[in-house]
Amino acid sequence: MSSNQEQVESAISDPTRHYTCPMDVVHDDSLDIEEKRKILESWKKDAELLSTAQAENMTGGERPQLQDVSLALQELEAGAG
Repeated sequence: MSSNQEQVESAISDPTRHYTCPMDVVHDDSLDIEEKRKILESWKKDAELLSTAQAENMTGGERPQLQDVSLALQELEAGAG
């Protein structure tokens, strides 16, 4: 596995460790569109889980970023289209 592939896999498993905000993924020129999509989809799932936990008062104060991730995915798709 190449070092770039390892970095992509790591970013997919924990996007917030590698990126400050979802739009940073969209603007990362080292990734192809599929890699960006996988990272953002992973971030979206995490944000949805966090949002659900927040609704049940079970968070540590993190911001879910669901809207930010959705906007980043929209921009990615718009750029790809």
